Amino acid sequence: MSADNWAIRAEGVSKKFGLTLRQSMKYGLRDSARKLAGRSSTTDVLREGEFWAVNDVSFQLNGGEALGIMGVNGCGKTTLLRILNGVYAPDKGRIQIRGRVGALIAAGAGFAPMLTGRENVYVNGALLGLSTREIDGLMDEIIAFSELDHFIDLPVRNYSSGMYVRLGFAIAALSRPDVLLMDEVLAVGDLNFQKKCFDHILQLKRQGAAIILVSHSPGAIWSVCDRGLFMNRGSVLVDGPAEDAIRAYDDQNSRNAAIASSQFEQAVSAHEKKISADEEKAEYGHTKGGTGDVICTSVEVIGEAGPNVGGEFQFRESIEIVADIEVKEPQENLLVRYTIDAVHYRFIATLDNYEQGLDLPRVMPGHYILKVRVPAPNFRPGAYVINIGITRKEVGVHLFYWFGACRFVVLHPQDLFLYADNNAVMHLDSKFEFTPRIQSSQGTSNVIVNEAS
Repeated sequence: MSADNWAIRAEGVSKKFGLTLRQSMKYGLRDSARKLAGRSSTTDVLREGEFWAVNDVSFQLNGGEALGIMGVNGCGKTTLLRILNGVYAPDKGRIQIRGRVGALIAAGAGFAPMLTGRENVYVNGALLGLSTREIDGLMDEIIAFSELDHFIDLPVRNYSSGMYVRLGFAIAALSRPDVLLMDEVLAVGDLNFQKKCFDHILQLKRQGAAIILVSHSPGAIWSVCDRGLFMNRGSVLVDGPAEDAIRAYDDQNSRNAAIASSQFEQAVSAHEKKISADEEKAEYGHTKGGTGDVICTSVEVIGEAGPNVGGEFQFRESIEIVADIEVKEPQENLLVRYTIDAVHYRFIATLDNYEQGLDLPRVMPGHYILKVRVPAPNFRPGAYVINIGITRKEVGVHLFYWFGACRFVVLHPQDLFLYADNNAVMHLDSKFEFTPRIQSSQGTSNVIVNEAS
């Protein structure tokens, strides 16, 4: 693409908000009064109680390109999209857009609830710069695409969220926009409608439209977008190929999941401390407990470079699980078992000393360190939790158990793109072959073989 083909230019765009409604109204009234008096307002610096929702964002998007914007909730994605659509004015920086803009940012946004769907098509079409004649020419196509023919003359206040999305997308996409801005709203629609929408988005892209898609779906970003932005706390941390943005987004989600899980376990543990020691030993259902004959005081995961404070490890990096164990009474046939949980699944893997060939027929009282080395585990990128249970081979009662004893995060590899799927936890090394099946009376002819390992 040439430099003259740009459709969107964002240069140092920033937007700030007050942390409370009262602060926002106070500063808004003050800035408006200063503007009316012909004086400059201090909108380019933070004042007490304000924060940058979008901070110094710059990018250029050419016609025929698609840009995916990813980030955890509250990172500034939707605010940036609203700035691009003219809903907000930036406090700093500049936005330039060429051509007609179609936007689908929030389900039902811009619809008048008392008007019918047909009437809202005319209202929204006019806002997009279409004439009445142009809207008349597009009406049948919009109704057919949205599949709302039986409900198009119903007031939209009676529409479901999915019906809002259907009508909103049909108006935004079928108005032949030069720039299409989309937030995470298509997730509301059913699968068939989502497929139809993405097919139309790709068609618009081939026709030269510039697409910006905000989504939490790595699959949507990967299949539609050429480039990706990963945002965190209002700033762009990654601007590059879509795969790089997806990696950064998944890693951030894994970190957040580990932190949230740890905070929850701490809150539960604090509550359980109110329970007496005798009750804790006698009952299951706590995060930590047992008979008290054996106690584990700590569990740590160590990587190839040594202890890792953040608990983050590279894909396929060998790890070592180290536990400090105190035996208070002599134990026979001691069994120590680890179980590993993923975000959506429990007990995806187990490790115990008998299974791995370590027999502990008799253990005397004392302090011990138990080490388990796991070479090159094939856990997919994500957050994982380690639980520990200690019992005796012939006794079912736990001497000690600890759910959420330790957490760790597996990061995305930079030299391999692993398609993100929350339903998968293991990566299987494999080799693919794709060959044509040719039958002839002379036997199999020369075949081109494509292999990927």
